[in-house]
Amino acid sequence: MIRDDARDPGARLRSGFTLIELMLVVTMLSVVMYLTLDSLRSQQKTSIVTEQIVEVQNNVRAVSSLLEREIRMAGFMVPEAVAVCGVDRTNASDEIFLSENEMIVPDDERAGTLGARISSAASWNAATAVGATVTALALDSTTTDLDGDGSYFYDNDGNGTPEADFRVGGGFILGDLANPARGTVCGTVGAASSTQITLTVLAGQLTAHSATSDAPEEIVIVPAARYAIADVPTGRLERNGDLLVKDVDDFQISYFFDDGDGVIENGTAGAEEERGVVTAGGVTTTYDPSDEDNSELAEVRFSIVLRAASNDPNFDDGEFRNFENRAAVAGNDNFRRRVLIGAVRPRNVVIDGSI
Repeated sequence: MIRDDARDPGARLRSGFTLIELMLVVTMLSVVMYLTLDSLRSQQKTSIVTEQIVEVQNNVRAVSSLLEREIRMAGFMVPEAVAVCGVDRTNASDEIFLSENEMIVPDDERAGTLGARISSAASWNAATAVGATVTALALDSTTTDLDGDGSYFYDNDGNGTPEADFRVGGGFILGDLANPARGTVCGTVGAASSTQITLTVLAGQLTAHSATSDAPEEIVIVPAARYAIADVPTGRLERNGDLLVKDVDDFQISYFFDDGDGVIENGTAGAEEERGVVTAGGVTTTYDPSDEDNSELAEVRFSIVLRAASNDPNFDDGEFRNFENRAAVAGNDNFRRRVLIGAVRPRNVVIDGSI
């Protein structure tokens, strides 16, 4: 009997693949799969990086919009002396305190003098130092309802009835309405009611009052929004303890004061007109609210540096970005960063007739 493959010599060749053919096919498939997976990995990495950058950009825009609005409104219906205050650091992020206006319904108010006064039975010690806590400071109850509308804004004890225009855990700014050149004090509120307040000082100090050269003092305390980095490793930028955004690398503030000519010289005509910056001549200036007259504050500038949520080992330009008077930090940490700088003129300070 004649076999089928003997009658058809090509049948044996069509019946399967040789080992060499199989190895070639497997090798080619491996190369194709590797290239495909490598492309997918690259696309995924690009997608993650793009997503992180977009998130950072959206975050910085949202925060800067809020910050610009509150700087612009600082000093609204309150004395210029207590419009702005801050903590200036050269080796860490800054803090800024801005007078709040949410609890103020201006109605017929035109003088711009709203603010809680210290009771005649109490007084403010001008020597109160940074870090000190003043407990149960007596207030004039007729002034603690800032706008005098018969109701308060914050319910600090959670009983359903607001009892103060100051928020526990929020900020405050204190100054002398009659003598703004004495400086300002700012910090956080530990307790608040319609008659008492507890304050922790974080920056500033009033210079001693002179009975002969100063006008009779009128101490004013106003609620303030405190912007600060609460947790350095995670970069939590908070407003009165509420999280705004994470992964903030640095937050810097500088202050420009008008010497009376209506022009901000930006360091070209005297370092006394700018604080918290490095001048054109390379001189580092610091802002101390104890030494400044806020009634001459013309502009506030801020810089926010955000980094991506995770670093990229293949990114070689991840260097810390230092602005204003912040000391530089050397080295590549592989983080991508985005920077936003804004300069805002408070509408309710310096400019005559703005109230």
